[in-house]
Amino acid sequence: MIERLILIRHGETVDNVRGVAQGWSDSELSQQGQEQVDRVAQRLGAIGVGSLWSSTLPRAIATAEKIGRSIGLEPRLLDDLREMNCGDWEGLSFPELRRGDPETYRRWLSDPRQPCPGGESYHDVLVRMERALETIRAELDGHPSPVVIVSHGTAIRVLATSLLGVPLAAARNFAQDNAAVNAFERRADRWVLRVWNDTTHCGGPELE
Repeated sequence: MIERLILIRHGETVDNVRGVAQGWSDSELSQQGQEQVDRVAQRLGAIGVGSLWSSTLPRAIATAEKIGRSIGLEPRLLDDLREMNCGDWEGLSFPELRRGDPETYRRWLSDPRQPCPGGESYHDVLVRMERALETIRAELDGHPSPVVIVSHGTAIRVLATSLLGVPLAAARNFAQDNAAVNAFERRADRWVLRVWNDTTHCGGPELE
C-alpha cells in the first residue's frame, strides 16, 4: 500500500528553454534546472521518504540522483516512468508541429488515443504509468511507504487523471512546471490531491 505519493518533474533542460518536444530524446539540465533540482532536493530532505523511483531518461535520473543524495536513498529506475514518446515530433517546436501537420496535431489535441506520428498517445502513456505504479506497489510488499517518483510533465499529468478518477483529456488542463512537487494521500479507497505544481522552493508564486 502506498499511503503518500509525491510526484516530481525533472529540472529545466536546455530543450525546455528552446521550447521543443523532447519525448524520449534528451538534453542536459540547464543552469537554472540544476539550481531547481538542488532546491527540490533540499525540500524533500526534510520529508521521511520510504522509496525513490525515477524514469530512465537522463534528465530524470540527474534530478533523482540529487534528491537521492539529499534523502539518503538510491533511485530505482523504471522505463514505464518515461515521458511520452513524441516520435517524429521530437526536436521540433510546437509552432512547427502545428504548421507541419495541422490535421494530425488537431486530432492529437482532441483525442487521447491519437498517437504522435511514430510515437505514443496519451492513452499509451496512461497504460504504462498505471503499470509503473502497480510495479512499485508490488515492490513495497504491502508495507506503507511514502514514495517519491521523478518523471516528466505529460507523464505526471496523465497519471494524475488516473489517481483522481477524471477523464484522461483533462490532463491537458493541468499545469506542470519543472521541478514541481505534487503530493497525493491515500484515504480509504481513493486518492486525495494535497499539493499540485508547487514550485515555491524554486521561487515560484505562492497561492494567497
